[in-house]
Amino acid sequence: MMLALVQKDIKEEMRRKHEIIALFSLVASLALPTAYMISGPGSVLPQDAPYLVVLGQQAASLLVTTLLGFVLILREAERGTIYALKLAPVPPELTVLAKIIVLFIFLVPSNFAFNLLVAFFSSQLFLTPGYALYLISLSLYMASLGALVSFMIIYTDVGTLLASVALAALSAPYLFSTAPQAVDALKGAPGAPFIFSPIGFLIVSIMLGKFLVEI
Repeated sequence: MMLALVQKDIKEEMRRKHEIIALFSLVASLALPTAYMISGPGSVLPQDAPYLVVLGQQAASLLVTTLLGFVLILREAERGTIYALKLAPVPPELTVLAKIIVLFIFLVPSNFAFNLLVAFFSSQLFLTPGYALYLISLSLYMASLGALVSFMIIYTDVGTLLASVALAALSAPYLFSTAPQAVDALKGAPGAPFIFSPIGFLIVSIMLGKFLVEI
């Protein structure tokens, strides 16, 4: 049943080609100035380039998460299935997990696309095995957060503005704490244990989302 929910959202989103194009256009619009600051006139020092890549990556991930989270909410509203989800014969935690998986499936390629676009526009490669692990971990954390905030909007009186604040506030600790490790990973340092925090937050998001569905 959970897989059916995942397939439903993915098929619905893939039918709207303009939204997919808009999503990757947003990623490209952030990758281009990042690459320009790295290799354009008056560019930063080579040793500072990884910092710009990580900051741009985090900004792109946050914006894509916000966009996708709100799109999923609007999609449920358009179909009139917001409260039907609550009554569906599916355990609430599986409903939350399904939304997390959908967001993760779109976030992973968008994060790697940002990295590859920066590499293309700057003619410099910014991808190591350790940083690839960071991109996957970042996608998982932001997917969990995006799903949690989406359920906050659906099942509580939290408005979209407050939800955006919550999204920024809950993402900041992870983004700030992992940025130095991500920079080190780009410089070739051994892979940091990025994945533990996202897995922990995934479990927390599922439990909180289940609570929101049940209230």
